[in-house]
Amino acid sequence: MARRIAIIDHDNHELLIEDINEQELEEKYGGDEQKYIDDNYDLVNYSWDWIVFNPQYKKEGESVPIQFDLTKL
Repeated sequence: MARRIAIIDHDNHELLIEDINEQELEEKYGGDEQKYIDDNYDLVNYSWDWIVFNPQYKKEGESVPIQFDLTKL
């Protein structure tokens, strides 16, 4: 099973989204997401969190956000 993570690269103002295999995360990194990110990304100034719902995007001037399904990308 996979969990979806969002990583914000603050230096490059970039959003990275990845599905991480939970078994690999547990076996190789002891369940430590921080170690996984440090081992798989060349980032210095970043933050991260799990995505548990589909993301939403709100255009400038719009009051209703657009929800999109990452599995269809």
